[in-house]
Amino acid sequence: MKVVLHAVGRTQDILPFLALGATLHEVESLADARDAVRRATEGEESVLVILSEEFGRAAEEGGAALVFLSPGAAGAERASLERMRGLITRAIGVDLIAKAERSARGAG
Repeated sequence: MKVVLHAVGRTQDILPFLALGATLHEVESLADARDAVRRATEGEESVLVILSEEFGRAAEEGGAALVFLSPGAAGAERASLERMRGLITRAIGVDLIAKAERSARGAG
C-alpha cells in the first residue's frame, strides 16, 4: 500500500517536509488551506497530511486521511508540541523534542 504525504501551510513551515518526499501546498489563508487539504485527499487511498498548526481548523476537510498538526515557524502552541512529542516518542522510543531543548540550553 502506497502512502501519499502532503504538507499544507506557509512556505517556511512546510519546506522541510520536501525532504521527506511530501507534495507541498503553500497557502496563506484558512480558506486556501481547506481547499488544499480537500484536493490532497481526493481519490487517494492512504494519505498523510501535515498541516501547519496555524491552519489547524482545515483538518476537518481531511475526511479519512490522517491529519497531523505541525508547529509553525512562529512558535508552537504547547498542546500541539506535547502531542507531537508523544507521537514521536511512541514511534521511535526517544523524546527527540526534549533532547533538542536540552541541547539548545547547552545541557547536551
